[in-house]
Amino acid sequence: MSPFRFRAVAVLMALPWCCWANHGAAAPCGRPDVDLTFPPSDATAVPPNAQLSAHYASPALYDDEPVSLSDANGADVALSVSWDEADSMLRATPAAELAAGYYELVWPGLRSLTGAGVGRGSMTSFFVRSEPDRTPPVFRGLSDIAWDLSRDRDPCLDRLEDRFLFELSLAEASDDTDAELLAVQVFETRDPAADDAQPVRVALRAWPHSGKLELRRPANEAGKTCFAAVVQDMLGNVSGGGEREVCVKTKKPPFFEGCSVAPVSSTSHHAAWLMVVLAAGACRRGARRAPPPRA
Repeated sequence: MSPFRFRAVAVLMALPWCCWANHGAAAPCGRPDVDLTFPPSDATAVPPNAQLSAHYASPALYDDEPVSLSDANGADVALSVSWDEADSMLRATPAAELAAGYYELVWPGLRSLTGAGVGRGSMTSFFVRSEPDRTPPVFRGLSDIAWDLSRDRDPCLDRLEDRFLFELSLAEASDDTDAELLAVQVFETRDPAADDAQPVRVALRAWPHSGKLELRRPANEAGKTCFAAVVQDMLGNVSGGGEREVCVKTKKPPFFEGCSVAPVSSTSHHAAWLMVVLAAGACRRGARRAPPPRA
């Protein structure tokens, strides 16, 4: 470790504990709020043959709560609704192709399986175009990876937890519809804490405008970690690109050596905040990058 980096770490270790903890209200533990919808609200080019879906943030109980879709005149549109317990996804398929125009869609709040109460539903609005989606999306996979360390407050355990923070860069994707309507499925193909090398899906995200995704994973075991990804359109068609892995070798440092700092509480002194910013900046100048991915 360089002398400058050592001094930066020493400054962070000398700061009061309050400078590490974020005392703001955390999201309720285990509540199944709707955290992702397809299409996203305000989408403008939804195909008329789309399947509509909502993802719930934690396991939930679906008890035939209604999903409501109405057109610009307020007329209800008939839907066939199904619940995917494994993926925590509620899916709604219109009985017929949608006419072009404006729609409002209401997803219900569902009850938690862990006693966390009823989660928040969601209301979205979108415009349907006249041309249907006919072909699967094309995706070249992940193109790059970088990593850092983060200390996040776990709302269930009410304590700070070390996590690896991965930044995944996505190659270009194309489809009959806009890229914003694509879902990104991320798989961890190599986990240093696992004995086998079976891919495990670790994230479902909307297509990011920046072309980059952030992914947090438990910092239980450091070592070579690999990811792959595919995209899925609103008909359920899945792209290629999953054969392209990006890998990086993580390192788990001693306590407090991470470079990511939680927000400072409002009662902290400005001088302490300045030291945190300077120290974190020094750490980030040594950001780790991975070699180019395998073709």
